[in-house]
Amino acid sequence: MAFTTWAALKSELSDDLASGRWKVKSYQIGDISRSFVTVDELLRMISYVENKAAAETQGISGRTYAKQGGRG
Repeated sequence: MAFTTWAALKSELSDDLASGRWKVKSYQIGDISRSFVTVDELLRMISYVENKAAAETQGISGRTYAKQGGRG
């Protein structure tokens, strides 16, 4: 499956963890292909992808106005 979103990759990794498919599968993220040898490696990747997925769904936000204040 080609990389589309971090949320989709998170779902794929979680499903593969549950089924055991991660042991015989590689994952493509852009130009990088990754396979996992231990479940610990996979769990660390899932944690990383969860953070990326959360940032992806939050969007960009921040202050869009000039800071108010005077010289004191």
